[in-house]
Parts: sequence; C-alpha cells; structure tokens
Amino acid sequence: MADSEISTTLSRPSRRDVISAALLTVGGASFNSSSAAAPRDGGTTDAAIIAWKAWRTAHRRTLALCRKQQRLESELARMIGFPQVVLAAAELPSPMRIGSLWQFDELAADLPSLCSQREEVAAALRALRWSPKSGQGVKLGSA
Repeated sequence: MADSEISTTLSRPSRRDVISAALLTVGGASFNSSSAAAPRDGGTTDAAIIAWKAWRTAHRRTLALCRKQQRLESELARMIGFPQVVLAAAELPSPMRIGSLWQFDELAADLPSLCSQREEVAAALRALRWSPKSGQGVKLGSA
C-alpha cells in the first residue's frame, strides 16, 4: 500500500486530557471517594495519593490555625482597641485622630509646623501600645 496523500499530525494532549487520564488511572474522578485511596496492588499506595493526603492534612491544620489567629486578633482588638492619639493644633481645622507615626508623617508633610510634635506623638503612641485605654486615645496639643 502506498502512503496516503492526506497526512495529519496528532495534536498534543491538553492539560485537561493529562489530568483526566491521571484521575482515571487513580480510580475515579473524585479524590474524596474511598476508592481513590484504596491500594490496588497488594497493599502499596501510590506516592501521589500519600502526598495528597499529607497536603490535605496540612491544609486543614493551616486553615484551623488561621481561624484561631483571626479570633484572637478580633478579641484583642475588642479588649484593647487600637492605639490612637487625638492631635489638636491651631493649623488643623478640627482635632485629628492619629493611629501611627506613618499617619502623622503624612499629615505633617502637608503641615510642616507639626513636625515639632512628632516625638510627643511617638511617645504617646508607645505608651498606649497594648494598654486597655488605647482605644480611648490621648489628647495632645491645644487648639
């Protein structure tokens, strides 16, 4: 027989094709089923299944720890609040709440006359850190 005049090359397998073939080889389309993790050949389990189980366990633990951290941070914010200083100065139209030195520096960039109060604001913020009265704030300066 002679070669055909029409010759087409086979397309490369897509990522979906490869994943589908791998899932069929493992034993199903769902990793949640017990058949996916069941040993097939005399008690040995595929290394990918073992790695996946270890990842799943670590992932669940990470999520639990993340939620615990979020609960603790929320409780801390409720109990203590966030340190803030109320800055009253003649240059300001009304007293301003300052929660960080970065926020003060942003304000002082527009009003250079406030730069002389930076150390006072820094000391007040340091004193309020992790104290129960930090949510109430401290008033600095005079309007």
